[in-house]
Amino acid sequence: MDDSDDPVMALLATQRAVLAAVENLAGQVEAMQAKVDAMGETLAQFVAGSAGASGGGVDRVITLGDRFRAATAEEAARDPELRAAQGNYIVAQAIAKGLNKGDPDGAARDAERVREWIADQLDRGRVFEPGKVRSGENGTVAVVEPIHEEMFPGRVRAQRPDRER
Repeated sequence: MDDSDDPVMALLATQRAVLAAVENLAGQVEAMQAKVDAMGETLAQFVAGSAGASGGGVDRVITLGDRFRAATAEEAARDPELRAAQGNYIVAQAIAKGLNKGDPDGAARDAERVREWIADQLDRGRVFEPGKVRSGENGTVAVVEPIHEEMFPGRVRAQRPDRER
């Protein structure tokens, strides 16, 4: 008698085939779950980034820093709550250009870093005084104040009238 004619052997062979198919499916499900998890993480990052950029998001409060990040220079200058921060940003841009003479990319990187610093400070509740410029024999220049020492740590020093020269 051939094993293929034995109903018990046929049943065992069928069970082995079904078990192999189930194991194969389980492997496929695990692979698909890993892809879904990765896509979920990517989507969560995208949604969080979009919420930060657009100010939208479920149960998310739009902060003053978010508004500063999203505003154009003109919008920030017109907004009473952002005007002083924008003034300080304009002064910081001038300082960044001075620190990075001949390196516009470096100036742009510094300016972007300072913009984010200002937005973060706004989120922490900091209130900015208006940025100051001074007209002199060399034209209009930014006045470096203690806040700019914070923006450019170790790179600029505030001009304090009480310091001896």
